[in-house]
Amino acid sequence: MSTEEDEKIFVDFGPNDFILRISPILDDDDVWTGELNVGYMTVDENYMNDDDYQHVDLVANMAISAIPLMEENKSFRKMLYDYTLSVLKPEEKQPVTVHDDSNVIKLRFQ
Repeated sequence: MSTEEDEKIFVDFGPNDFILRISPILDDDDVWTGELNVGYMTVDENYMNDDDYQHVDLVANMAISAIPLMEENKSFRKMLYDYTLSVLKPEEKQPVTVHDDSNVIKLRFQ
């Protein structure tokens, strides 16, 4: 195991933050096994009302649940993968030239 595993990094979070934690599981050679430990945490100073807290808690659990669902459901995984790529690398919209009998060029972005 790496000595880095013993080092902890402390980050400042707000009192109402929900922190998703994804920790890769490494083998004896510090190579990722493909497994993850996934969870979330909150801080004790949270001052949200109970209903709001429960709603955000549900969103956090849904986000975490997406990971095993990706493993089980190929269509969900592909849909999420395609969406993620579209957010990370949005496609530039290419103009389409509309031809008619006039001498005016019209471009339409789709």
